[in-house]
Amino acid sequence: MQVRGRPVRWGVQVQPQNTTWPEYLAAVRGVEELQFDTVWCWDHLLPVYGPDESPCFETLTTLGAMAAATTRVRVGVLVNGVLYRDPVTLAKAAATVDQISGGRLEFSLGGAWARQEFKAYGLPFRPLQERYDRLDEALQIIKALWSEPRTTFEGRYYRIEDAPCEPKPWQQPHPPIMVGGIGPGCLRIAAKYADSSNAHGSPEQTAERAALLATFCKEVGRDFGEIELSLHCDLALAAAHEDAEAWALQVAARSGGDLESQRPNWVIGTPDEVIIQFRRFIDAGVSHFIVHLGAPFDLTSARLLRQQVVPAFR
Repeated sequence: MQVRGRPVRWGVQVQPQNTTWPEYLAAVRGVEELQFDTVWCWDHLLPVYGPDESPCFETLTTLGAMAAATTRVRVGVLVNGVLYRDPVTLAKAAATVDQISGGRLEFSLGGAWARQEFKAYGLPFRPLQERYDRLDEALQIIKALWSEPRTTFEGRYYRIEDAPCEPKPWQQPHPPIMVGGIGPGCLRIAAKYADSSNAHGSPEQTAERAALLATFCKEVGRDFGEIELSLHCDLALAAAHEDAEAWALQVAARSGGDLESQRPNWVIGTPDEVIIQFRRFIDAGVSHFIVHLGAPFDLTSARLLRQQVVPAFR
């Protein structure tokens, strides 16, 4: 099956918190063994849920290790936050990971949102508009570093002078760029720079954001068809519907929330029910689905997804 001229892709975000490295690495390799298209970590300094003293692996070292520990699956961060590091450091790290992986990096960048991490570590958490402006400048710098022999840039927030970036990424002209975020500011930036736009929410919300992204593409003279629409969601998949609901309730409680308030971000049910739900997202233009997998890592749902749901979209 193709959506807007693209094959449907399937990925798993293996959340690098509340776990040990052997357990995390085994889950990443398990995702590859199940022949998913992509596997992702995340960009956080503290656990997103649970006690803040619980383990949470650093992003770029984790991503490099994922690249070295796999051979086929594409690897990425869902998504890098622009405030965590300067664009030159991020460009260099991403180029290195693309070299390590032999050209399997899916690059990403978003505005960052986890205010509590910035407070804990004494890092400045910028206002939303400044985060958007930094995101715009950072993407300009990163693309130039990857594609030009040397880059000079002077913006409001970042400045570099006659800067090389060697080695370049393995993929040319550069790795695919995902811009993450659901607000109009992120979608405007995605229209300018992205190969993929990532969001979450219901099929109806996804369709509305796709329409807005198409409008922004028109404003900047970009073909909307050039941009992949990707969705990240929580998945509860089981042979019986009540088992899927029970699993979703358990995961929601573990994250400190309640399922009803989170339900727009969930896909829940039996394989046949889940197929219907994914088709609604496909109708909204989504062609890349990324489901969350948290510790303790249980690949049962992922295995059922790969064996009984994915074949329906070939």
